[in-house]
Amino acid sequence: MEPGGKAFENSVLLTNIQRFSLHDGPGIRTTVFLKGCSLRCPWCSNPENLSGVPQAYTKDGLDGVYGEYMAQDALAEVCLRDKGFYGEKNGSWDIKNAGEISSLPGGVTFSGGECLLQMDRLVPVCETLHRNGVHIAAETCLFVQPSALGLAIKYIDFFYADVKILDETRCREEEKGDLKLYLSNLGMLLDSGRPVAIRIPVIGGYTDGAGDRRAARDLMEKYKRKILKIELVKGHNLGEEKYRSLGMPVPRYMDVDDRQMENYREELSGLHIPVEICRI
Repeated sequence: MEPGGKAFENSVLLTNIQRFSLHDGPGIRTTVFLKGCSLRCPWCSNPENLSGVPQAYTKDGLDGVYGEYMAQDALAEVCLRDKGFYGEKNGSWDIKNAGEISSLPGGVTFSGGECLLQMDRLVPVCETLHRNGVHIAAETCLFVQPSALGLAIKYIDFFYADVKILDETRCREEEKGDLKLYLSNLGMLLDSGRPVAIRIPVIGGYTDGAGDRRAARDLMEKYKRKILKIELVKGHNLGEEKYRSLGMPVPRYMDVDDRQMENYREELSGLHIPVEICRI
């Protein structure tokens, strides 16, 4: 399906639907990877999700296309196939501390790219999922228009929000992002009362410096009563083959060892927010 026409208006552009996911929210989840991103992080491990249009690729001598337009009702139907694995709603989803996360059921997680760029198209999907008692999470960098975030706050039950480069000039030059927009959106999200976990990618040469860590800690200090937990995510090279398949240069950055990750965790421990080290 090509852009344009009524069929396109009622569809979502995605690259993958990953079933039985265990690392994209509580419980067993179906993760939907949407195509298109507002940032260009030098360490991105999902280059196939950067562009907002389908892209041809060649891998192992075979040609293919990253991205397909799926009708909203078809996407909801695919997600509902796994409803039996998600678990039943048990009490309120409006949790207030990390200890309550385990009480949440599985469900559907929208990821990317930046899934909130298509939030208006996701509304009918979310409405169908909620009518069927399905919990919805989103992984977002928050570099989106406030109107899109406002819709997300209305329909998304649980958020993973990124904290990346917090220097305004470096954010603009290295990630192609507007830091003021990000900070405003982060405040908007955390002030909304929705459950939010913070994910900090720890990337050698980009987000692991003393100044980067201090800036992240100061930001977490400001909102510490509104954050469920912090996840420190170690960089990895799992996207190399996808870069090659698109004819794009493979990102290069310094490794961060386990001791550095543990030191960062200890630096954040004084905030009295649960901090986990993970590799996604």
